[in-house]
Amino acid sequence: MPSPSRCLTAGDALTFVRDRAVHPPAESPRIGLELEWLTYHQHDRRRRVTPCDLAPVLRAVPELPCHGRITVEPGGQVELSSSPQPTVADAIDATRTDMRVLRDALAEADIALEGAGLDRVRPPERVVDVGRYRAMETYFDSLGPHGRTMMCNSASLQVNVDVDGDPSDAWRAASLAAPLLARFFNAPSPNRMDVWSGIDVTRAAPVRGDEPSSAWATYALDARVMFIRIDPDDCVAVLDGMTFADWLQRGHPLGWPTQADLAEHLTTLFPPVRPRGWFEIRTIDALGDECWPRAVELCAALLLEGSDRRRLLSNGEVPAWS
Repeated sequence: MPSPSRCLTAGDALTFVRDRAVHPPAESPRIGLELEWLTYHQHDRRRRVTPCDLAPVLRAVPELPCHGRITVEPGGQVELSSSPQPTVADAIDATRTDMRVLRDALAEADIALEGAGLDRVRPPERVVDVGRYRAMETYFDSLGPHGRTMMCNSASLQVNVDVDGDPSDAWRAASLAAPLLARFFNAPSPNRMDVWSGIDVTRAAPVRGDEPSSAWATYALDARVMFIRIDPDDCVAVLDGMTFADWLQRGHPLGWPTQADLAEHLTTLFPPVRPRGWFEIRTIDALGDECWPRAVELCAALLLEGSDRRRLLSNGEVPAWS
């Protein structure tokens, strides 16, 4: 929440973001997966699955066997985030194990999961009523229809890979791989990435720059502020175009930004590759059970130090098995 007095300088903010962008290269890089699905009632595909529908399921599976985490997204999408794993094979196996438990529990509640990037049937409708999502919806609605569609009618596969080897090489590989993975695995246009390209470019465009920490810090401060949190349960959308750098310089009637405000601001930025200590690849559609492991394997091959990454960096080639 904002402070009544100025407590964060631009230099402080840049350092805060840079320090969190890239962790030192890992001796043994880990991989984590975030699988998101569209949801629907098996007996009525057009009816949204709500948090009330999901509550008995989440109570029934308080802890998954491989310690994955379940969250519910604004339009009723369900996301399974794996625990970090030492190899790509381990990440896939752990996610599959947790996924089977989750899918069985959902089936008992007449809820089905669909691995698709975009819901093309139902109009976008937010079913999760929390302050953050209310403010996001207000913000995106002020810019056009794409933001609400992204929030409520899209689903993705996100691959999180520790920095491996030289951070600049790993960053360049991730930036090259992200659009290639979308081209290989996503549905034909118009698709989920077309929706993403239509939302606020200050938070959805690629991060530009050869050095990831500095590039991310500049990107973050130049991005518009989406909302200001006024208490633990409520947020106010910011619709006047104020960037975080503007907020640092001029303040706002609600107060001056704090480190907590900056940390939350970072969670509202959605570039194709997001540095979070590791690199998060965000361009892949949610995929069916037979397809998502292949996408994960290719993504890891391109990002981890080795012959596949070297070929990508030297001439844009990808493994033949792709």
